[in-house]
Amino acid sequence: MRDHQQPQHQPPAEDQKNQEIDQNEPDAQQDQNLPNEELNQLQTDLQKARESELRAMADYQNLVRRTQEDYGKMAKFANLTLIESLLQPLEHLYLAKEQLKDQGLSMVYQQFMQVMQEEGLEEINALGKEFDSATMEVVNKENVAKQDQVNKVLKVAQRGFRLHGDVIRHTKVIVGEMAKKN
Repeated sequence: MRDHQQPQHQPPAEDQKNQEIDQNEPDAQQDQNLPNEELNQLQTDLQKARESELRAMADYQNLVRRTQEDYGKMAKFANLTLIESLLQPLEHLYLAKEQLKDQGLSMVYQQFMQVMQEEGLEEINALGKEFDSATMEVVNKENVAKQDQVNKVLKVAQRGFRLHGDVIRHTKVIVGEMAKKN
């Protein structure tokens, strides 16, 4: 008869684990909330770190750009003092060339001006143009009969120059003004 006895039904091991989990469910939710809070905090910290890194990279890129700009300006105007000191001899050479009409002197002047232009020097052309205080300085005024000559450059007393677009010597000019009626 022993063979015919029915074995007692025992729950499988998995069923026991599920029952234990069901009994402990409130504790499991609390344990799951704690990692979520930590996860949220870590995500917030990560986002702050990324933003900080982006700001640092932007600051670095701005520094590189400003340094390159400053270096470019420094290189551009490195010869400023030398070129300014050569303007008066250049002017004397120009005046001698104009007075003497010597072909050799003209060639030397042209070579000298070519070198100066390669360094960024350019003459300010003012003759016949409207007076511009940014590039010109009035040294005298002459009476004119025509209204269209008022405030126009009639003569250039001394040539002016720009270096890389910036005025380094204003053109000294004589401008027209309307003759005063007595």
